[in-house]
Amino acid sequence: MPSVPPNRPAGLIAAVLLAGCAASPPPAPTARAAAVERTDGWRYALVIDASSSASTLFVYRWRPGDPLPRIEAASDRREAEPWTERVRPGLSDYAGRPAEAARSLEPLIDYARRKIPASEHARTPLHLWATAGLRRLDPDRRTEILRAVDAALATTPFAAAAARVIGGEEEGVYGWLTVNYLLGHLEHGGPFPTVGALDLGGASSQITFVPLDHPRESGQVIRLGGSVYHLYTHSYLGLGQDVVRNELADPACFPRGYALAGGGTGTGDLAACRDAIRRHLARPCGDPPCSAFGVYQPPVYGDFLAFSTYAYTADFFDLRGRLTPRELEEAGTEFCAASWPERLERDPAAAEDRYLPLYCFAAAYVVELLTEGFGFSPFAERVQAVLRVQGAEAGWTLGALLYELAGESD
Repeated sequence: MPSVPPNRPAGLIAAVLLAGCAASPPPAPTARAAAVERTDGWRYALVIDASSSASTLFVYRWRPGDPLPRIEAASDRREAEPWTERVRPGLSDYAGRPAEAARSLEPLIDYARRKIPASEHARTPLHLWATAGLRRLDPDRRTEILRAVDAALATTPFAAAAARVIGGEEEGVYGWLTVNYLLGHLEHGGPFPTVGALDLGGASSQITFVPLDHPRESGQVIRLGGSVYHLYTHSYLGLGQDVVRNELADPACFPRGYALAGGGTGTGDLAACRDAIRRHLARPCGDPPCSAFGVYQPPVYGDFLAFSTYAYTADFFDLRGRLTPRELEEAGTEFCAASWPERLERDPAAAEDRYLPLYCFAAAYVVELLTEGFGFSPFAERVQAVLRVQGAEAGWTLGALLYELAGESD
């Protein structure tokens, strides 16, 4: 299961309707982000999400003038798809080869040149924000890549800001901002309830929500559009699905009869895979309440939107709408236990899909994170898996841009 989606149709609901501070806040918005305004047309902004497995360009646009900018994913009227472009692998795969890392972004810049009107190039902000892939990299290697990327972006026609690695808690907050902004929950600052955000990538995992009481730690105070939000957020570096799957390398987490790279075959036992995940990740709780990973976490409260790997996994198992852990467990159990050799006999093309066998682990891991990890009931219908909300991709990039344009910092 990839940390970016395989080439398969997105089958999830595009728009959802839900009823709805010890850590330091995200950095103060930069002066460059609030570029010169004009009221007679669209303003554009470019955000490159440099994740552990890919670099993805998002093109956003808005009309200036409102206290809370009305940002949307840019697209042509005749196109249903927003303007976005992706290249693989991620920047962290170029450790020790910084020049190649910078060159890998050229298709993204070429795409932006074609999409953004030439008259707008010089005043269009360009941000490259990297996540867990570079966070896990050796500091010297990380610095080499960022310097090479900065030099390359400075040669583009856009107003490039310095490339940087965002913190895990920033990533969690920005994801929360994205989904609540797209749902309209931030427009008036309440009393509308907000939704929590769950993000799962290849190298890290984030949970962010407004708890019933103000969090005593791992909290963020966010000021946006005249409103204040007290969030609990935590980012687990190393709890991304790719990292955990590779560290665990348990045959139970692969389809029955699947040939493993290191020898042997998968046993396709989802329950045993969950047990192995639980033992691998469990940590003692020093100051309850805690998640299963030994980290302070108030009880989950309200509804949640889950994106990235959560959404890809739910989509694969045809679990559209509410993501109920028990339903995913049942679907995953059946998939894992099915004979892989017999699957290949029925569908030889399955052998070419390198992501397909990974959904066995993905199902077990998502169920384990939601229930034993974060404390959701196996039967609860409080989590909805979404790839997009109101036509924009559910993720952290729009929230990061929103905070750059309209956020306030202490």
